[in-house]
Amino acid sequence: MAEPDAAWTAHRRRAEALRERYPHAAQPLALYLALLDVWDDGWRAARAEAPDPEGLAAWAAERVAPGVVKATEVAGPETLASAIRELVGFEPVLAAWLAGRDQPPVERYLARACLHPALVALEADAGLACGHATLPASASPVPRSDVDSEASARDERHCPRCGGPPQLSWRDASGEALVSARRQLQCARCGHDWAYTGSACPACGETSGSKRTVYAERRAGPVVASASPEPDPQPSEWLLPHLRIEACATCSTYLIDVDRGREPRAVPEVDELVALPLDLYAAEHGLTKITRNLMGF
Repeated sequence: MAEPDAAWTAHRRRAEALRERYPHAAQPLALYLALLDVWDDGWRAARAEAPDPEGLAAWAAERVAPGVVKATEVAGPETLASAIRELVGFEPVLAAWLAGRDQPPVERYLARACLHPALVALEADAGLACGHATLPASASPVPRSDVDSEASARDERHCPRCGGPPQLSWRDASGEALVSARRQLQCARCGHDWAYTGSACPACGETSGSKRTVYAERRAGPVVASASPEPDPQPSEWLLPHLRIEACATCSTYLIDVDRGREPRAVPEVDELVALPLDLYAAEHGLTKITRNLMGF
């Protein structure tokens, strides 16, 4: 595995480019850029100290959370920074997320931002942190979410490394005109990628084409539907030519698909942050994202 400082160089470069290109995503991308420095330090610390996966919440609360708080205060919205300052005890928040518990947006952001570098550093052992996390006695009972409750599941719709749900899907260039490459899903927990068929819903497994719809937004017009995820021959017509909503009518869920065949420079985790117009359209039409991203979209 390449060291994240090399991998995150591409993330940083892409986030800087997209921040200039898409003003609507400038603030979340600025916060993301600030977090990259924290993650680099956190990854190095996790590799050097080898924290016990079952004690990862306590380790990240001590070693990573202070940097996340500072980055959020410097680059994030004041409402988010203020809400984090009001939290009492970070370890229960992080442990609850590792255990797959549903959480309010602020707690979910804090947990993901603090645990991401350590879960990446743990690689195959990330599953131990997620599958064996124990809530501290001080943690308040909370209901399990219909998505996060399956966070430790072991099936083709969940991460084979840690059992997490998909954050997004992405495709590379296929080498054939008008044909998409095989779809990859990216884990919302540890960032691991795994192959998944493009002919089934990654939330419920629905395979009927009549139940699955792709949406994209034209530059000079509304979001439009298509029955196929294949590339359009005139991508200049689209507002976000390499980003699509892939939706399922059976379970009323969706995720963002990133087509690197159209945009080879795309970094899926980063590019998904600029898909806010598509996220808003999906919400207006009764669709729920399989997993909200780090910034809550």
